[in-house]
Amino acid sequence: MSVFVKIVDSGSLYGASVELNISPTMVGKHLRMLESHLNFRLLNRTTRRISLTQEGENYFNHCKEVLSLVESGEERFRKNHPSLSNNIIVSAPEVLGKHLILPIILKYMEHHPDINIELELSDSFIDLTTSKIDIAIRVGEVPDSNEIISKYLGDYEFVACASPKYLKESGTPINPDDLLDHQCISFNKKILNEWQGNEFVEKMKKSRIVSFSIDAIRMSALSGLGVIIHSKIFVEDDIKNGKLLAILEDHPLPRRKISAIYHKDKKNNKKVKKLIEFIQLHTADVIQG
Repeated sequence: MSVFVKIVDSGSLYGASVELNISPTMVGKHLRMLESHLNFRLLNRTTRRISLTQEGENYFNHCKEVLSLVESGEERFRKNHPSLSNNIIVSAPEVLGKHLILPIILKYMEHHPDINIELELSDSFIDLTTSKIDIAIRVGEVPDSNEIISKYLGDYEFVACASPKYLKESGTPINPDDLLDHQCISFNKKILNEWQGNEFVEKMKKSRIVSFSIDAIRMSALSGLGVIIHSKIFVEDDIKNGKLLAILEDHPLPRRKISAIYHKDKKNNKKVKKLIEFIQLHTADVIQG
């Protein structure tokens, strides 16, 4: 049932495989086993899209109810077993999780030795109605849902920067248009489109190095290979010690809201509320500091 719900929510077997961390083949096997057990088709599948059959739509709603009951039952079980009830599962995007949330969580655990925390670092979408995640830290707009409670943590800032070596050799950009003549290693297309318009990204040069690894991106910038446009929290230590220099500060990049979200079923869960309050307090300290 969980796999079937993930397929529908993500819109594809591949999307479900990414969120569940299993192979698309295994996702397909789960689906076929479920359809064989029920003796009717749940999905209409083509090479381009999937859609629910009438029976599938009815069964999908039934599955959501059943999985919600399972989650509620497990929550009651945890409350009756202190060693389990003190576990908190937190999800956060990789960069934000490593550089902001993890240090705060470690500090929290120093003051609460009875609490165990599982931190999942992933940029994938998390459906709190079907997952076991207690708290999800997210950047950007929060899903519009009556099932989700959101707590504002602060603003996620972006910055353009490069190494002193690169700027000495290639010159320092004064205006955003100057970037069109520079090597740009990493940038967020949505942020740049919001900042300078849709055509700006298309005009930018392709970098000599491309990587989806944040560590590789940082090392490339430190080595003098070009400009990066990334989250401020990712590079602020390098900027403070002079290894990278912030540029275009008169043309600030857009910001994104950071939120802690959790399912409404956990609104009376004291351990979840206490951790969120601690994260709120210390996130504000870090961002303002």
